[in-house]
Amino acid sequence: MRRCLGPLVLTLLAIAGCSPSEKSQKGEDLRSDIPLRTILYLSEHPDEAKEIQAMCDRWKGSQRPISSWPSVVTQNCNNADAARLRNLQRDQRERMKKQMGI
Repeated sequence: MRRCLGPLVLTLLAIAGCSPSEKSQKGEDLRSDIPLRTILYLSEHPDEAKEIQAMCDRWKGSQRPISSWPSVVTQNCNNADAARLRNLQRDQRERMKKQMGI
């Protein structure tokens, strides 16, 4: 048993040395105090959508697993992405209509 314990301990130490410590991640710049916004709201308020996207970028940069994010952050990030796509599709439709003379 003693022989098996040595390699196991070395493996665990190697893994712990490679991963960032949760203690070193302060999370001071990670916000979760923004209220939940809908896709429609974010598509109509691009300034707020940019603020939420910046918040999402900070959360993504923290390298924390998405499953550990507060649900309001996850939902706002998903809604901001959907609003961006919605606005992009609307702009493309308008451009096509203009090209067609409609």
